[in-house]
Amino acid sequence: MKNSFRILASVFLFMVLLSISTISTAAAKISIPDDCPCKGSITNLIDAYNSDKVFKVHIDEAFKNMQPVPEGYRKGGNPWIGKSFADLIPFFVEWSSFLPEAKGSEDNALKYIEQMDLFAYKNPFGRVAFQTSPGVEIFNRFATERGEFLSSKASIKKVAKWLADPRIEKEEYVLPDPTAADGGFKSYNDFFSRKFKDISKVRPQTMPDRDYIISSPTDATVNSIPAKIVDGTTKFRTKGTQELNIKELLEGSRYWKKFVGGTALSCVLMPNTYHYYHAPVGGQVLETRLVDGALIGMEEFVKFAPAHGNVGAPGASFGAFESYARGYFIIDTGKYGLVGVIPVGLSTVGSVVFEDKFLKADGPVAIKRGDELGHFLYGGSLVILVFEPGQYGSDAIKVRLGNQIGIFDTSSNK
Repeated sequence: MKNSFRILASVFLFMVLLSISTISTAAAKISIPDDCPCKGSITNLIDAYNSDKVFKVHIDEAFKNMQPVPEGYRKGGNPWIGKSFADLIPFFVEWSSFLPEAKGSEDNALKYIEQMDLFAYKNPFGRVAFQTSPGVEIFNRFATERGEFLSSKASIKKVAKWLADPRIEKEEYVLPDPTAADGGFKSYNDFFSRKFKDISKVRPQTMPDRDYIISSPTDATVNSIPAKIVDGTTKFRTKGTQELNIKELLEGSRYWKKFVGGTALSCVLMPNTYHYYHAPVGGQVLETRLVDGALIGMEEFVKFAPAHGNVGAPGASFGAFESYARGYFIIDTGKYGLVGVIPVGLSTVGSVVFEDKFLKADGPVAIKRGDELGHFLYGGSLVILVFEPGQYGSDAIKVRLGNQIGIFDTSSNK
């Protein structure tokens, strides 16, 4: 009996080892070039899959539970359906050195970000895989390594094409070398975080002396988060289905209760636009904090980034943002109460950067509307504005004569 048990146990162990060996062999067949910018994190991913049973289950179950996206949302549907872990490796290899391109009236800057978020679309295993250890650490390392690549000279290749796109309005920006096709930028991130020559000319503040005016914090697609924050356990509800936890979003700020019953705005930055964010109101910055968080795994990405392009529209899911990499500024406007400015690094963006004077302050910092607060590096980004009750009814965005309300597609320019 013991011998039979030992034989069965040996066979079972052999089958397990064979299975693991097959997985390892399959992964080994996928070449990771020595010059791959993210070779370290991708190697960590393979090692974790082969050695961490729980992580392996999360990944395998994620692939088993891939959900179809709504018809017409994306050509080819959810790219992960019918795939397996072996398909994840070349995806990360390709993504690691991917450089976005401008293409007429569109660009492909969110190509891999969209696909990675669809990995978690209505798929709790997909979110858990990269929002808990070891997946979260592996993906954070991937984002760091990719960020280093995007800040290297090797990432400059496609910048000339971006500068040739009229939407970039390169004549308004500081170019290290205006005679060079690539503008003389040192890297893609150097280009991405470009600054205006004269912001007061190209982005003038509307009636800067009027303290009742709220300005957009950056170039953005702005939408109301329509329902009020009804209690201290969260909750901005969008279309009655999604929640955003104000206490967690502000990471337990001593001021979070001030916003209960208030209103909110979503300001989503697009990859081709100016990526600094500014004070929407004047007053004093009372509190500032950077918060580490996940960089991937939005369960309802399809609602947040719909096919019609109105990113963050009412009905979008904001529930993931209390766990994303982010920061916040609490601004005291005086008679209009407190305003929260919450820059959020969307998928792969760990670079929520604040101006040093706010991080190093040992007391309130006086600011004027339009003052620079910080910036993002490459990826998707969002700024959420929150207001105290009774101070701003955010059901509609009010603009003045001559303010931009949209742009024509450049493909229609003959």
